[in-house]
Amino acid sequence: MYHSTAISGHSSPYQDHCPSTESNQPQAIRLTKREKEFLQWSEAGKSSWEISMIVDCSEANVNYHFNNIRRKFGVGSRHLAGKIARERGLI
Repeated sequence: MYHSTAISGHSSPYQDHCPSTESNQPQAIRLTKREKEFLQWSEAGKSSWEISMIVDCSEANVNYHFNNIRRKFGVGSRHLAGKIARERGLI
């Protein structure tokens, strides 16, 4: 048999350490210097391969950073991430 227990106005330890996720403000996104640089090159129409040649790194490294950028913005494309970054004044 299951019994329900009423909790009398006390918050859980979890709630004490976690800020509320309910907010009208967009979540602050922090981009690294490299992520900003890659987004700027992408906005200029450069492909991952072209960016890798410009900044002298591997194409895999460029794609790694773009995956992080898309994750941070919660989007599926670098172009949409770039658009949001421009709107928020991040690049």
